[in-house]
Amino acid sequence: MKCVIRQFEINAGRQLLGRESRVGATLVEILMSLLIMGIGLVSVASLFPIAVLRSIQATQLTNAALLNYQCEDYVRAFPGLTRNHYDGTKIIPNIEYTPDSKAWSRIGLDANDTTNTFLPGDGLPDWLEYLALSRPKVVTVVDPIGVLLNSSGDATVYGKDYFNLHTVQDSLFQIDRKNGGFNFGSTIQKNQALSMFSSNDSWSQAYSSIDVTKSSATDLLLNDISAEDISVIQSSLNSNVTVRAVVFDVNGKQSHSSLIDSTSSQTIVLSTAIPNNGMFNVISEVIIETFEPRYSCLITIRRQLMSLGPASLPGEDGEDDDGDGTVDEIDASIMPSELEIGWPGTDDRIRNIGANLVVFFRRDFSPLAEQVYEAGNLRKGLLVGQSTAQPQQVTIRWDSTNEDSKPKLKEGGFVFDVTNGYWYQIRTILIEQRASQNPRNTVNDVEAVILLDQPPQANGNFLMVPENVVEVFDYPGF
Repeated sequence: MKCVIRQFEINAGRQLLGRESRVGATLVEILMSLLIMGIGLVSVASLFPIAVLRSIQATQLTNAALLNYQCEDYVRAFPGLTRNHYDGTKIIPNIEYTPDSKAWSRIGLDANDTTNTFLPGDGLPDWLEYLALSRPKVVTVVDPIGVLLNSSGDATVYGKDYFNLHTVQDSLFQIDRKNGGFNFGSTIQKNQALSMFSSNDSWSQAYSSIDVTKSSATDLLLNDISAEDISVIQSSLNSNVTVRAVVFDVNGKQSHSSLIDSTSSQTIVLSTAIPNNGMFNVISEVIIETFEPRYSCLITIRRQLMSLGPASLPGEDGEDDDGDGTVDEIDASIMPSELEIGWPGTDDRIRNIGANLVVFFRRDFSPLAEQVYEAGNLRKGLLVGQSTAQPQQVTIRWDSTNEDSKPKLKEGGFVFDVTNGYWYQIRTILIEQRASQNPRNTVNDVEAVILLDQPPQANGNFLMVPENVVEVFDYPGF
């Protein structure tokens, strides 16, 4: 019995010693633990940039939707915003169908031809009869902010050829841009346009001055800002950029905000006088800020002339529809520039075939942002040899010798058919760059191949690739 117990104690001791001999982990176990923990940490860390990106996108879409509803409500309250244009002297209603508009030159007929070679016997010029029978579609963009802040020198048209990619200019890809009837010579109307077609949500600091001399209640001399910097502020004012000054009292506890009317050397002139309450006798600081309409919008409208009225007249006979001092009558001696077609209240039949409200985030108002590109395969219906299961591949062409002319394509971005007024979203970029296949202009020797989110709704040859488009909304304002 004693031998058995002794042997049991020896075996138990051996087991206990074996357990105590493994007091740590092996290197393999440590590496495996680090690998598993690293995979988990990387997975968690990757969620943060995605979450930030999704948060930014959600914020932009929310603000875009709010601006869409805001503009829609304004247009319902003031329908003239989408029908009127201010020509510098007076408000003109609805000029999409006048012979001076870009749409006329696409017809290919001489608008000044008053001969009757198309349909004899009715006394109408041939181009007018062709216009009535062809039922042309006219695209217009209502873009007060674009007119106000446009830096191209020609704000009356939407669509540019900054990189000289087209042999035929202007008429084939440019459309008329309307200012909504706002007179931007008036500060009040300028601010109204900014309030209606943009979100007033961002002021950016340009300069700060702590050495200020108060010359009067409206004139402030900024001693520590150079005259060259002040001239930059004046250039912004000349470009219709809103600039304000925030003036702080001697203790920095009270502030007075005012728009800047003008500048001179190192002096700024405020539009609102500083309060005469004794607190601003000494000014501690002046901050100059520029207004940035981070979210702005425009409206693209597609319309069609169905007929010239029951009596084939381009307007209500004997009425001065456009208010230019001439009555609306058809006569061989009347030049086409005096014809009034499609004006509100006329007997012409106009069909609104769609409109879109487009919201931008920090839109670029330079002509580069309105460059129009040559497009291929932008055709309504199936192409030759194409089945319904095959998405239509659209090409966008540019000049390989000018790298800056390459369009900034991205999946999820938008393109605009300037000829027909349709917006499309890029679903997939199939080919980033390849040699162009059958370009209309040999300058455009390279092209990208993309898939759109829907089949083309009309035949077209040109696409614009605007940047910073947040969303394109169907606009029910008509």
